Amino acid sequence: MKNLIRGSIVTAAIAGTLALPAVASAAANLLPNGSFDGGTTAGWKGTNATLKTVSPGFGGTADAAQVSLSNAATAYTMFASPRPVASAAAGQQYQGTASVLGITGRSVCLLLQEYTGSTLAQTAKQCITANGSWQSLIVTLTAKADGDSIAYLLRQTGAKAGDSFQADSLELVNSTSPPPPPPPGTVVALWHMDEPAGATTMADSSGFGNNGTLNGPVTTGVPGFQGNAYSFSGHSYVDVPTSDSLNPGTANVDISFYMNTTHLPTSGDYDLVRKGVYPQQQYKIELLKTNQIACSFTGSSGSSNATGGANLADGTWHHIECIKTPTTIQLLIDGVLVKTTSVIIGSISTTGDASLGAHPGYDWYQGMLDEVSIAIG
Repeated sequence: MKNLIRGSIVTAAIAGTLALPAVASAAANLLPNGSFDGGTTAGWKGTNATLKTVSPGFGGTADAAQVSLSNAATAYTMFASPRPVASAAAGQQYQGTASVLGITGRSVCLLLQEYTGSTLAQTAKQCITANGSWQSLIVTLTAKADGDSIAYLLRQTGAKAGDSFQADSLELVNSTSPPPPPPPGTVVALWHMDEPAGATTMADSSGFGNNGTLNGPVTTGVPGFQGNAYSFSGHSYVDVPTSDSLNPGTANVDISFYMNTTHLPTSGDYDLVRKGVYPQQQYKIELLKTNQIACSFTGSSGSSNATGGANLADGTWHHIECIKTPTTIQLLIDGVLVKTTSVIIGSISTTGDASLGAHPGYDWYQGMLDEVSIAIG
């Protein structure tokens, strides 16, 4: 029995089942300059206020922003500019946090505001009454509509001449919980690609007999992520004859492999793993000119993709995984969920062969592949 190594997770193909890796989620700060430790307030503007940095910041950090009332207004504001979320998806949840130091007795508020065009759709806020020490604010907003923008603001009300407050450790993250991974599927194709140099057949270790035939100058026996790998010349591919076991119908599909390349397509894209031909029903994974991965599925109810990633053509091994469920397409790169598309694809069944390394005739991949698997169910 040979293990499938997925990033830092080792998964054994036992009795024809495949356990999926845990999904890691990266909650990146959407604010460009929330710590002010560079001694600048770049990315922030004020209404009825002037902005500068002061030292030290919250918790003894290098700097904080100082927001000072600049006229006779009774309220003044600092806000992220441009808006940190330009196009939200309905149902996405955003969490804003801040540490503020205000004048005792003054009210300081953190606001998240959703805009449909220039129209304010909703506001979520939390306010504290300042006590002369650093205090925390936290606000959560769930977007109402696709394409709306989200604004982040800090505002003091009841202001008097000479008032100011400090702000530091400002964050805005997409806190939407990723969908849970689907249950394990049955491994219907498991290509270790450990054949020696000169091999002409790609052996399937799943037990379903989905062996492949090498076409063109596919170099076998090269060092891979685990054992050997295949190197594709940019005019070669592996053909796997169609079989019922490779047609998922309405079941979940999980396609995974390791790739290593320093090349990007100059036109079209690189087809890495595919079965079927658009606009007929199909599934495929491609490397795009933008240095991203696209997971595409076309079924009886529609066609869509999950696209993401960056800097994949860097000459190191990357684990790619595409998962289709009844309602989503998920793309994981190196164990991290980078894109989820909510869509109903329907049933997928195609008489077309499966291929690795090309859409035979074009979209030729130039680079290495290793440990390719397809699980269904």
